[in-house]
Amino acid sequence: MNKEKLISYLEENGIEEIEELKVKNDLVVLRLFYDFDEDEIKAATAYANDEESDEESDEWNDEYYLPYLNDVAVDNVGSIIEDSFEEFDIEGQFASYDVDKENSDYCEFIAAFFEKDSDYDLDEIIDELNL
Repeated sequence: MNKEKLISYLEENGIEEIEELKVKNDLVVLRLFYDFDEDEIKAATAYANDEESDEESDEWNDEYYLPYLNDVAVDNVGSIIEDSFEEFDIEGQFASYDVDKENSDYCEFIAAFFEKDSDYDLDEIIDELNL
């Protein structure tokens, strides 16, 4: 698997920051950061305001604004990662961390990319790396 080409592909498709966590011959584990653009932030704000008028309330953040951003990030990053499987004829798994109030301008992911028919499990990899 060509790690450099994979990382370039992810960057070209909207993943702003990528950190290598583990690299083996048939496995690449990356920490990815998806940065929300201005339109996504505005859309999340508009949605949350439609549902709850008090922007200072926990409900506004926890029930509407942050979940909206999480959904956007998972949809976009998931699509990019799945396209990379096809592009490089590989398989993989990914997990996202929930967006939090203090850092709501990005969403963090852990992604494992591996050769087809490999026997890797993302949960085991995360445990092994103490993440």
